[in-house]
Amino acid sequence: MDEIIHQSLRLKIMATLAATPDEAVEFKRLRSVTQATDGNLGRQLQTLAEAGYIELIKDYANNRPRTRALLTPKGAKAFADHVAYLDALLRP
Repeated sequence: MDEIIHQSLRLKIMATLAATPDEAVEFKRLRSVTQATDGNLGRQLQTLAEAGYIELIKDYANNRPRTRALLTPKGAKAFADHVAYLDALLRP
């Protein structure tokens, strides 16, 4: 079990990013999918970035600041391993 991914909001974030592994997902989209507050989502994204599971990309779009998250290869492997762990729990 991966303690970092296991937390429910981080698991939702990782699942969302894993669905589009080669595409960065905007903060607004992650907030919509996870139903998290801005502050909580930001903190959980930071935790995943510190673990090396995601890359946070900060730039501008239409002169507005934008934050996007991208799954790293390390994060993709950690998520796949965690899903396999959960699957093993459900299918003994």
